[in-house]
Amino acid sequence: MDQNLISKLSAVAEQEKKRSSKQILSAIVIYLGADITQHFPKVKDASGKAVKDDKGNDLRSETSDGWTFTFSEVGTSKVVKIVYPKKLDVKMMTAYQVSGFGYSIASGNMLYIDEGVKVTLYQ
Repeated sequence: MDQNLISKLSAVAEQEKKRSSKQILSAIVIYLGADITQHFPKVKDASGKAVKDDKGNDLRSETSDGWTFTFSEVGTSKVVKIVYPKKLDVKMMTAYQVSGFGYSIASGNMLYIDEGVKVTLYQ
């Protein structure tokens, strides 16, 4: 096997390990007018774990890494939150296809997508 290919595959495997329980998610969603807010990522230590304050809450960065959009999934009405690097001009009652890496949170009846996010108009 080519050494370059082996290096690329090793890098991909290493990235996959860092994703932990993240999975590829995709949904057709409707924007219902929820507030669009700035997203501030969690502060992480050298091992990648979230840093906590004195009260046990996760510390957040002072620098925003994007915007949080809230949609409703067609067919299930699950809440779908995405973090996108720039503020999109989403239209009320418009359908979009969203996808990327994130978490399906059954207890919260929601999908949270924050890595490799793609948003397209659904037609």
